[in-house]
Amino acid sequence: MKSIAYDLALWEICRRVLKSEKLNFIIDDKLEVNIQDLNNKISDLAPTVLLNVTKTKSTNSNEIIIENNEQTIGIISKQEPGELEIIWIQNSPKLFWIDFEMRIIKLVDAGYPGCIGCGGPGSEETWNEQQNRFLSRQ
Repeated sequence: MKSIAYDLALWEICRRVLKSEKLNFIIDDKLEVNIQDLNNKISDLAPTVLLNVTKTKSTNSNEIIIENNEQTIGIISKQEPGELEIIWIQNSPKLFWIDFEMRIIKLVDAGYPGCIGCGGPGSEETWNEQQNRFLSRQ
């Protein structure tokens, strides 16, 4: 069940990122993540998708925190956050980032967020973080 929960959470965080206004990724420099490269790829594929993306240095190499308008929308970490408003993805940050970049590009290439029915699995349903966390623990 963990792989299903991971996949659905990955789709959901990607959709939320592409609908965001002011993104901030809190990432340890050791992870060698190039935010600007991802932002450029998105702009090249979909010039109408405008993301204001910044990167803040973290001292924790075991997590990535994703914020929109200074509110945490996602945490990639082995440690579960207390708030159910935050999408928790239980994976290593390095592995997550590889999947995240591929999924973001796939969504943008399909026309998301301006298309109907191209948001991937779960896009037509209301996100249930409590259920996803239950599946993640299985």
